[in-house]
Amino acid sequence: MSFFVAENKINIEQKSVAIPSTNGLSYNPGQLIELKVDPAQIKFFQPQNSYLQFNVKLQMPVETAGAVSKFMLDSHIGAQALIRDIRIHDGSNNALLEEIVGYNIATMLKYDYHCNDSLRNKRALTEGAGGRVTPHGQLGTRQSWQNSHKMGFVVNDAEGETRQGALKNASYCNVKVCLPLNTGIFQNDKVFPCMLTNGLRIQILLEDADKVCRMAEGVMLKRKKLLNPVFHSHNGSLTNTSGSMVNGTDYTSFFITQDNGYLDPASVPFAVGEKIAFVKTSDNSFVGSTPAITISKIEFVSGFNLVKITTNSFTPDTTITTNANGSHILVSQSVEGQSSYNMTYSVSDVDLVLQSLDMGANYESDMMRRMREGGTINYDFLSMTNYRYSQLSTDLVAQIQLPIENRRMKSVICVPTDSSVYTNKQILQASGTYEITSGEFQDRPGLAGISDNIQSYQFTYDGRLQPSRLVDCSKTSSKTSVSQQALIELEKSLTSAGISGQSMLEFNNNFVIGRAVAVQNGVYDARNKQFSLNVNYTGASAPTKNKLWNNFVYHIRRMVISGDSISVEV
Repeated sequence: MSFFVAENKINIEQKSVAIPSTNGLSYNPGQLIELKVDPAQIKFFQPQNSYLQFNVKLQMPVETAGAVSKFMLDSHIGAQALIRDIRIHDGSNNALLEEIVGYNIATMLKYDYHCNDSLRNKRALTEGAGGRVTPHGQLGTRQSWQNSHKMGFVVNDAEGETRQGALKNASYCNVKVCLPLNTGIFQNDKVFPCMLTNGLRIQILLEDADKVCRMAEGVMLKRKKLLNPVFHSHNGSLTNTSGSMVNGTDYTSFFITQDNGYLDPASVPFAVGEKIAFVKTSDNSFVGSTPAITISKIEFVSGFNLVKITTNSFTPDTTITTNANGSHILVSQSVEGQSSYNMTYSVSDVDLVLQSLDMGANYESDMMRRMREGGTINYDFLSMTNYRYSQLSTDLVAQIQLPIENRRMKSVICVPTDSSVYTNKQILQASGTYEITSGEFQDRPGLAGISDNIQSYQFTYDGRLQPSRLVDCSKTSSKTSVSQQALIELEKSLTSAGISGQSMLEFNNNFVIGRAVAVQNGVYDARNKQFSLNVNYTGASAPTKNKLWNNFVYHIRRMVISGDSISVEV
């Protein structure tokens, strides 16, 4: 007969320790942030509970009247978009423990499919992502996470408060964000032995500003135009004979409807000092005015229970009819009216906050004794490697070779991003970018995948086609339906990559291809297997965009610590 025996237990003390960056106090787009973890200060830490914190502030290129608007970071991943690449070395800088090229693309992939309302709200609070507050999508659009300045990048207005001061760069808040690092080491649930790696050296390369700054979706014509404020009347009356704006007549104010939840000045996505225009919803034609319309005041009028927008005196060249069906909407013209519009941002006060663990002197001395006696520590973590491939829009059939040499591979997820060259102005307005659905264009090119009329795909490895039949994608590419088998394959690959696929809502907004090569705790030895992805675009419509395929191979890495040496098995 055997009995359960209680093993020896040790008390562990945990505390938060902030490690400041070593190469500066503030950083601009494209610069490198360096962090060094001292093993004398941090001997062990809990990776999953650690995070990166810093302040970020957006800045407009100009702040004159008629050239301002409300901007924010990407609504899906927030300040995570600022990190382009990340590298983690041991403290002696001898071993590269982990390197993720296209970190923000991998994070976009994870956050788009591993999301629900609770996760999105948490990311809005801590990571600078978008928050779903008013306005709503009552006229036929999905609710937007990128339409409210209440997420903190602009000074917030109290509900019902009249807005009269012009928007300036000083109006943008210096927002503090706390980012969990989506790397293998920092998402691991095992304690990291920092004293055995002589600390850590972390390098973070910041992304260009044009890929991370966004306009509110409720002011753009090329995003969700039915989310924009709807013209009500110039005097609060829905009677056509009295409420409509007549061409050739001067006006200095008008009212917007309550549609989409625009119930008070704070919910309106426009800013004081922003140039706007009226657009006819039926054909997207602009209503001309002399001079251009610039907002000078936004207020709530209780007598009509409507929001009133006061402007400079203007004369429309077409009659703007008032009716309950929303014949005209308002769009921003602040960016369109500039020859270029190069937004920027600054990052300051960067700290890596580690959850330091004190294992006790006896535990540390016993571990070091075993290491001196020839012991070896193996530290496993699930990481990823990005194999990139460039494809021209004229390539209708492509065989993408993936030089995978990972001995413990889990899955591969391929993100075909739009590699066309756009100006900051084009990205901000989603002008000329990939059309996701009819009338809705992408405002995050280079970060999210595009289907671009793909018809099917199939992987080849180990001398066989995987799966045995082509995976059809034609329905997804039609932008009106969904190809089910592709989503089933994607869900399996996400699960093998350690990503819980809780939502497939972004299947077309961020189109990706996945293949699981192992299930549950299994792994696949991909060495010497000649791995490739075969994609077919020979449909009724040809592809329209050049693409940069970001092929993320998820695999288990092993850090081997033996004596004074550290090696990494991939």
